[in-house]
Amino acid sequence: MKNIKQLFISFGFQGAAFGAVGIIINLFVVVGLGGNVAMANIALALYTLGNLAGSMVIGTFLDKYPYFFESIFLSLIADAMISLLMAITHSIGIYYILALMLGIFATIMGPAITIFLNKQLDDKGYRKNINKINMINSIGSTIGTFVGGFWLYLPFFSSVDRMRGVFVMGTVLLFISALLIVTYLKRIKSEKNTFQKSPFISTKNVFQSMISPFSFSGMKVESKKYMFSLFLLFFGLNMIFSIFAVYFKEVLNISSSLIFVIYGINSVFGNLAYFLTGKMMERFKDSFLVRMALWVRLSMFVVIIGSYFFLQHGGIMLTVIAFLITGLAWPFIYIPTTVKITNLALPSNRGKVIGMFNMVINLAAICASLISGYIALTFGYILSFIFATVLIFFVERVIYILNKHMEG
Repeated sequence: MKNIKQLFISFGFQGAAFGAVGIIINLFVVVGLGGNVAMANIALALYTLGNLAGSMVIGTFLDKYPYFFESIFLSLIADAMISLLMAITHSIGIYYILALMLGIFATIMGPAITIFLNKQLDDKGYRKNINKINMINSIGSTIGTFVGGFWLYLPFFSSVDRMRGVFVMGTVLLFISALLIVTYLKRIKSEKNTFQKSPFISTKNVFQSMISPFSFSGMKVESKKYMFSLFLLFFGLNMIFSIFAVYFKEVLNISSSLIFVIYGINSVFGNLAYFLTGKMMERFKDSFLVRMALWVRLSMFVVIIGSYFFLQHGGIMLTVIAFLITGLAWPFIYIPTTVKITNLALPSNRGKVIGMFNMVINLAAICASLISGYIALTFGYILSFIFATVLIFFVERVIYILNKHMEG
């Protein structure tokens, strides 16, 4: 497929934009708009809710109307303008609306490119390139995170102006990504999926795209059980990771600047693992890689829980090391699972299933954030970690049995 490298670079710029902006979506509410921590969490929740809403629509929509160019380009332009508006607004109410809209359009590009590659490449090419494009997006996100973090520490402007500058930075990066899409991404044409019956997208069709992810019609039977298992898996993982930054700050007394560095290194480790994932997928089954990655994370979660009981005797360092190692495992979970989900879908419903997969991830993140936060505040962080670890252990067993059954 021609010009695929430029498509990858475009996705990398999008990752860089959200790597920078993602640092301050909730923080700006406190520093720039005079809100409190609760108000900041609302902004982040609305952004995640937007991700969920976008995931509900895009997959099914692209199955019916394969207008990849328009979808990706318009999402990038929309997010670029929204990011600019977030930089200049002084109203928390307007900022909430913008955060929701940012989340809706932010989630469109990834699934659209995934479906695009699946329709254009054979199985071997798809497996190879889905890893590469996610790796480049992750590298872009890491670079954006470090650049955005560095910008926040510059002494030349006030803290508020520096944060507004990060939103402007995101706008520029998203416009660059959109220009690359304009130049290199071609629309897929399908004889079966055209606008011959109607040149317009009706409200009814959009509504059907919104509710379709909740329907399992047209999907393989295995997809239903597997999708529910993935919801529980990502719910368990987010039970830990959604509160870990606060755990670093409140329990381990690690400074905010050092927390930023730790998360940056965790991301770097994930990028390094992407280089290995593609080669490992050529030698081992997808289910084996996911299983090994989950056991690595389970082991590190046990280390984190155990380290809590001797924090003054090396427990803090062990916790940090264990957290960094979890970053290495992520590509071995996400990439093989994405390929597995694609293969479970019927050809005519792959966009729908990929959209549902992204919806499951975001829905699990929202639910886990609320529940883990309540458990941590009421009973303590460690109980939340223990509950999540036990849940992940049992879900891993269920996924292992499902994979064994599907692979014969």
